[in-house]
Amino acid sequence: MSSDIVLVPGPFVRASSWGATADYLREAGYKTQIPDVLADQTVPPAWSDWTSRLLELISSPLRGAVLVGHSSAGPLVADLASKISCQAIIIVDGHIPPIQGLAEPVRPALREFVQRLPASAGLLPIWSEWFRGDPQREALIGLGRLADDPLVFASFESGLRRFPVEWIEDAIPVANWDGVPAGFIQTSEIYDYAAEEAQRRGWPVIKLHGTHMHPMLEPAETADAIVAMIRQLSRVALA
Repeated sequence: MSSDIVLVPGPFVRASSWGATADYLREAGYKTQIPDVLADQTVPPAWSDWTSRLLELISSPLRGAVLVGHSSAGPLVADLASKISCQAIIIVDGHIPPIQGLAEPVRPALREFVQRLPASAGLLPIWSEWFRGDPQREALIGLGRLADDPLVFASFESGLRRFPVEWIEDAIPVANWDGVPAGFIQTSEIYDYAAEEAQRRGWPVIKLHGTHMHPMLEPAETADAIVAMIRQLSRVALA
């Protein structure tokens, strides 16, 4: 499967979460791009508009792209799969959307948690502040390790945006994408449930023992896993 790779970041974590992984993929010979919807605007578009904004940013023509979505970008790559030339999708430590129907930006349990966060002027705190004061959650996400380098962490946080509280209540009507080869890469215990769902659907699953921010903290291992998954999905497509 010789393809371009489109790394889609979760809206809350921005493109910098993929930057180092993209460098390793390019070194491996893959044409790789990271569409960043928030690169030139401070007000996030609606979740239901996010895919159309991504389409405006994705460079074409694509050689049958592999769409890789991290975190809350799982539903986004599934939605993109019906809109561009796509050979496969890979979800990295994120929610797996329904095969068809409405896909929300976060699963119900996280939505309830986010709705309890202190909002100011109708805006949520930036994503990295959601879990302050919860050492276990911060460790699973990898925020502590990110903060070990204050300059890198400050740069990461400076790119994060505050989202309206009601933003998480939106939904995308995802077209049927059941025919697209798909795989799952788990990097944290947070997404045990998603890895189980991927296995239930018969997807190949790669498990890495890290944190949710693995693409940023362990980019070489993440890139190797993506390349390995592309090879597995290529065999599935040829079977």
